[in-house]
Amino acid sequence: MKTKKPLSGYIEMLRMMMAIFISLIIVFAIILLISNEPLSALKDFVIGPFTSLRRFGNVIEGMTPLIFTGLAVIVLFKPGLYNLAMEGAFFMGMVAACAAALTFGLPGKLNLVVAMLAAAAAGAVVCFIPGVLKVKTTANELVTSLMMNYICLYFGLWVINSFFYDPTQNSSYSYKFPEGTVLDKIIEGTRINQGTILALIAVFIIWLVLRKTPFGFKAGLVGENNNMADYCGIKSGNVILMTQIVGGLLAGFGGAAQLFGMFERFQYSALPGYGWDGVLIAIVARRKAQYVPFAALFLSYLRIGADIMSRNSDIPFEIVNIIQAVMVLLISATAILSGVKKKLIVKETRELEALKEGGK
Repeated sequence: MKTKKPLSGYIEMLRMMMAIFISLIIVFAIILLISNEPLSALKDFVIGPFTSLRRFGNVIEGMTPLIFTGLAVIVLFKPGLYNLAMEGAFFMGMVAACAAALTFGLPGKLNLVVAMLAAAAAGAVVCFIPGVLKVKTTANELVTSLMMNYICLYFGLWVINSFFYDPTQNSSYSYKFPEGTVLDKIIEGTRINQGTILALIAVFIIWLVLRKTPFGFKAGLVGENNNMADYCGIKSGNVILMTQIVGGLLAGFGGAAQLFGMFERFQYSALPGYGWDGVLIAIVARRKAQYVPFAALFLSYLRIGADIMSRNSDIPFEIVNIIQAVMVLLISATAILSGVKKKLIVKETRELEALKEGGK
């Protein structure tokens, strides 16, 4: 007999929806107060991303790197280690992908595959370092991972400027990638590319690994109770290191997907910020891999809507930062609906006891 999922299990989703709804209401109120044409601004913000194929394509394009970094954060944080090196891993993934593409010069798509694998390896190394320092020396992972991001930035720029800099450009741009070293577009009139498909495949794989494999169970147990995991015979140190490698691999691979899907050369002079966005995505998705695409789509939609609104009205683009801040605060507020959740748990427990007694 198939059992019905308890209603209390839906409270987290309802809490997230309420947080998003309240944050949007607050932003709408701000727009009504400060804009000379509030209705027009609201229309651009809410409907603008759907007014053309190109604009909707921008939403999907912005969603893709957020999926990779959101997944990376979920995996990195799974064993209870707050490694924040995903930003540096994403950046070094792009640097390694550029270096591999321009150095090896293999024929066609083979060059693309090798470059993306090099990016994944670079990202894994970046996130592995704070992890191994924590396991072997108990160094604070927040400090080491934050510093790692700046090491990645300046080391990466040194690599690009020293070996792959194109002197015909006015900034820290590399030479163009060899022909064929690109992720093909999948929808004409947009820049939506095969990177989006790879991101969705990554979602399925990570969901499968974390929910259906012994590794996912061990990582969750280590995150819940490190001492209990050790008592059960699980080598928590090895589990932590593996999660850091997998998380870094995802971030580095996402960097390569962004580089080869959107550009024809390396053209960054600062950290792109997608790693920090990954933390927000993981929070909105409640650290569940299957919700990451929806969280990434929502955030990308907000940003494209805010960009359209800022260009067509007197409302600044920074309004989206208000949405993000309020949303994180509300989603993190466990007091929201906590009373309802407790009542549902008590009610369902009593119903279950009544069923057991009736079955005797």
